[in-house]
Amino acid sequence: MKLTTIQRLGGASLIGGSILFMAYSALWPSLLPISEAQRDFSRLVLDPHWTWLAGLAFAGVLLMLFGFGAVYSRLYADAGMTGLLGFVLIEAAYLLQACKVTWEIFLFPIIARDPSAVTLLRDGILRHHPLIVVFKTSASVTIFLGILLFCFALVRSKQFPKAAGILIFVGALVYGSGPLISVVVAIGGIVVLSVGCLILGLKLMRE
Repeated sequence: MKLTTIQRLGGASLIGGSILFMAYSALWPSLLPISEAQRDFSRLVLDPHWTWLAGLAFAGVLLMLFGFGAVYSRLYADAGMTGLLGFVLIEAAYLLQACKVTWEIFLFPIIARDPSAVTLLRDGILRHHPLIVVFKTSASVTIFLGILLFCFALVRSKQFPKAAGILIFVGALVYGSGPLISVVVAIGGIVVLSVGCLILGLKLMRE
């Protein structure tokens, strides 16, 4: 298979992943009782929309993993060590995100439906466990550094519009800090990041 064909497939993956993420960001607050998340997180997990929405996010993450690989295949000649390190970190970050979503799809519903285990979600025992905190912190640091370095390589490159790198960086920054402000802000960050990825995907598809 020719590299250009792989790059076009990667562009299609980025477009598909962007659409799934934007759909997820729009549907998540409208279908789930997010106002009850702080009081009792298990209420979200028990909602009938929880599993398929998490599956939507999981599919988006997998598509993004392949898509960013295709983007790097276009950048690698000029990206240097900064671009390579950014690519490795961003792939690792999305892999960690995929791991997290698998908990939400397969483990959280089992825990929420078990009267003896639901306290792990309801009282935040699982969320505040030191190992989980380390995992989430590692994922956040990895995606921040990966996005920072990869977007720097994108902006410097002549292969893609500079706006794509800027939007992806701003979107990731807003998404990462959004939960400290509000869920709506975090969702807005997902949308901005997805638009940047959509631009990259369209560029790969056209050439």
